[in-house]
Amino acid sequence: MNYQLIRKIHLYACLSTVAVLIMFVFTSYLMIHHKTFDQKPIKTTIEIEGVINSEEDWTGLIEAGEIKGRMTKEIQNENEWIREYANAEQFSRVSYDVGTKKTTIVRNDKDLAHALIGIHRQSGYNGSPANFAYAFLLDIVGLSLIIFTLTGVILWFKLLKSDRIAWIIFSAGLLYFAVTIYMLMHGK
Repeated sequence: MNYQLIRKIHLYACLSTVAVLIMFVFTSYLMIHHKTFDQKPIKTTIEIEGVINSEEDWTGLIEAGEIKGRMTKEIQNENEWIREYANAEQFSRVSYDVGTKKTTIVRNDKDLAHALIGIHRQSGYNGSPANFAYAFLLDIVGLSLIIFTLTGVILWFKLLKSDRIAWIIFSAGLLYFAVTIYMLMHGK
């Protein structure tokens, strides 16, 4: 392959990931140093009486409780029905007690720091068009990072064939990667 073409692909793959990587670095910093930014989320509990018979009843509860986000969990047993909803700025749990016919909505509205952390933890394609777009962009960024890495290795091989220090740094990076993956899979 043409060296200049590989260089351009490497550059464009890097440029396409910079904004998202900066966002991940910023939200990761907030996660690591969350006590510095620690504010209390606002917890609201609402109790509603009435029977839930249909999806329209659930929709009415979502509107009454001002619940935001997509449903992340659903549990139904003979005593209780539970649905959890989440987005970056809010987590809500709706519990319906079959025996008492009472619904309890517990809604946690997050402060700015926790909302940014929520963006860091968003995942999956299900949900609103915004969630789909976010997941799709992250997949594009992931693909760009793979291309960036592969073209970077090709450039290393072409430029630094006999540079021992470069090979030591490259080998150390690979070893660090292997140890990190091993620790994530087998560590405690």
